[in-house]
Amino acid sequence: MEKCPDNRRVSRRRLTLALIVDVILFLIVGIPVLYLFLHGQPFIRGFHCDDPSISLPYRPDTISTPVLIFTGFGTSIFCVVIVEVLNAINRKCLRACPTREDFWFIVKGYSVFVVGFVIQELFAEFVKRQLGFLRPNFMDVCRPQFNRSLCPAYITEYTCSGSDHDADEIRDSRQSFPSGHSAFSMYIAVFYCFYIQRRLHISFSRILKFFLQAALVFTASICGLSRIKDHKHHASDVIVGFIVGAAVAVFVYKLLAENLLSTSLEDDVSKSSMSTSTVSHDLFCTCATPPSSNVESHTPAPLLRNEYFNDVPNTLDKGKHTSLKLKMSSPVRRPLSTPVTLSSHQELV
Repeated sequence: MEKCPDNRRVSRRRLTLALIVDVILFLIVGIPVLYLFLHGQPFIRGFHCDDPSISLPYRPDTISTPVLIFTGFGTSIFCVVIVEVLNAINRKCLRACPTREDFWFIVKGYSVFVVGFVIQELFAEFVKRQLGFLRPNFMDVCRPQFNRSLCPAYITEYTCSGSDHDADEIRDSRQSFPSGHSAFSMYIAVFYCFYIQRRLHISFSRILKFFLQAALVFTASICGLSRIKDHKHHASDVIVGFIVGAAVAVFVYKLLAENLLSTSLEDDVSKSSMSTSTVSHDLFCTCATPPSSNVESHTPAPLLRNEYFNDVPNTLDKGKHTSLKLKMSSPVRRPLSTPVTLSSHQELV
């Protein structure tokens, strides 16, 4: 077994160190996001007692937060798998045959997706708690107790007395803007639209790639519209959530994913190493490829050698035509290895 060069060992150490630093940075950002999501307290905002936009009845979630997270990450994994399967079908393999480079591409692509998810959640959760906009079902959930003689003034001193809902639901009723469901669903849709455009290369269909991308955007739109139907968000909350999710997806993909996904595993390990081999080493299986033939095609030797025609005098004059006739004597049998030459009885007429 060959021993790795020293420069490659150093490059692998640097790659490992870079991975550790990235994980630490991810945790530094991810832990505050988790804390905000679970225990963050929103800004206590007042209201107009006769405001119809926050007086809609409470409805259960069509798509709850756990279902959204499970479905979102499941959709992302499905997109990765279906892209690789379609690429394998396009290669006319019986089963998917990912190589080391394919596996490394998938890992880097999904890592970028997770980083973007944390950035999107940090933005959405931070803005929600800083603004404290009231949901359309706030009055039904909170059941505020206040001095009604002040109506229709702006009420800032009140106490929630809703006994049908717990403290988490009352806290959540103050986190309307922007829609986290809309931001997360649209982030997944736009990010994997870029991913499919970059990764999927098929020749058996011209519109399949577009249909996959359109299905992602359509599904994200259904998720956002369900929040309006359930009286969880205003229309403006959903629209801004779509914009936030799409903007984060474009931002992360253009600034991080494009550069990261354009480098191969060998480039990440050592950019100063020798030129990488074009032969890929499979991890799981080997696709059958026709062996390259190094046999050169041979041109059959002419029956008459070129030297004979060089000896023929140039009798062509301008405006004259001559004919070249060969009188062959009776054929003489020769071995196959003996080249055929003109006999002495051949004449030029």
